[in-house]
Amino acid sequence: MNGAADRVRGVSIVLACSLIAFCIAVGTSVTAFAQDTGDPSAILDSDEKPIETPDKVEVEPTAIDEDISTRLQSIFEATNWFEGVDVSTDEGVVFLSGVADSAPHREWAERVAQKTSDVVAVVNQIEVAKHSIWDITPAVGQLQTLGADFVQLIPLLAIGTLVIVLAYAVARISAMLARRITARRVDSQLLQQVIASTVAVLVMLIGVYIALKVSGLSRLAVTVLGGTGLVGLALGFAFRDIAENYLSSILISLNRPFSVGDLIELEGYKGFVRRVTTRGTLLLTVDGNHIQIPNNTVYKAIVTNYSSSPRIRREFVVGIGYDDSVTQAQDQIYEVLKRHEAVLDDPAPMVLVDSLGAATVNLVTRFWLDSGKFDAASVSSALMRQAKTALAEANISMPDESREVVFPHGVPVAMLDAPPKQPSEAAPTQSESRTPNHEPDKANWSAAEGGLENKDEEIQSHAANGELEQGENLIG
Repeated sequence: MNGAADRVRGVSIVLACSLIAFCIAVGTSVTAFAQDTGDPSAILDSDEKPIETPDKVEVEPTAIDEDISTRLQSIFEATNWFEGVDVSTDEGVVFLSGVADSAPHREWAERVAQKTSDVVAVVNQIEVAKHSIWDITPAVGQLQTLGADFVQLIPLLAIGTLVIVLAYAVARISAMLARRITARRVDSQLLQQVIASTVAVLVMLIGVYIALKVSGLSRLAVTVLGGTGLVGLALGFAFRDIAENYLSSILISLNRPFSVGDLIELEGYKGFVRRVTTRGTLLLTVDGNHIQIPNNTVYKAIVTNYSSSPRIRREFVVGIGYDDSVTQAQDQIYEVLKRHEAVLDDPAPMVLVDSLGAATVNLVTRFWLDSGKFDAASVSSALMRQAKTALAEANISMPDESREVVFPHGVPVAMLDAPPKQPSEAAPTQSESRTPNHEPDKANWSAAEGGLENKDEEIQSHAANGELEQGENLIG
């Protein structure tokens, strides 16, 4: 009876240990899909984590050496991890020999022997099998495991894909609603686009997280959300210039230092603003050339906006002779300025003595005009023409500073001994030979000056025909 009971007890223990070994073998084949269930007791691959062993393997309260050897021999053979395994026990000291398929299994056998009842020490002589470099059995096993896991993941992946599609649709609708709401409160088109894109990205991230969670990849979902900031930081360093231009375009659209059509000057470039995109600001020079300047340069540069105020001041210098009356010359030029239609009365024009040159007294003439109606260059040309005419009619000379005197009609020479010529024979004077006609010079404008009207729109309209579209304009 005792022998039968011992055999039944031994068979039960063997079955229990076999069940434990089977569970361990199944646990080692679980993939990341099984790990995402959140069970902290999930077993990783045998190469990644030591194999669990029972705290104590009971044999009998007073086990003999033979029973210990038999019990351990049965356990090791049930795992199929060892070849030619042999267990012998002498006075509680267990001797292990044989070949294990891996180093973790060899260590596992030693730990199991140590935790067996009445074992004093363990001498582990088990060797680890050396696999050939051409052995592809582990790779085949891994492929089979991956294939089985993929088949199990197909339904979950289908559900996750459906969730992502729905999240994309919801993100687009959310972006449209955000754009409509911000359009009522924010004038900047770029800022509206940024807000709409931010809402869409947040909705899409939530959708991706839900899809990964449904697919059983919760750890991956947390990694995606946690890595978003790192990805953004890496992209920020990689595309620093692009990001800087994009942020500068946002600030330019908010601050609006200029508008489309304004004549500005920055970084040595002067032209009309055509558009501001997320990349740069496009200028049209007065010569008809297009210049694109990066927005980060535009935002940092000193900008001169000639169109910010329609009233602008222009000036020109006139030199008169030292023998002429300065006050009379000032009055003549001042009357010219007062009569011209393009010159503003407020602020009033001024004619000031600027400097005393080598041969002339230099008068600086300053006047204001409305640049929105009149062209500054044409008005200056007309005023200088009329000022020259007024000074000539008042017999006020305008000599140059050259030291060489040129006589275009020659120098008359009279002999002292020759009899004086009769009045009829005298050489004609310059005034008799050529009488200038100043009437045309008194006109407010001439055809050569192209009229006094502002020509900014005409310049921009001619150059717009050859302009290429380079993105949405962010300012009006």
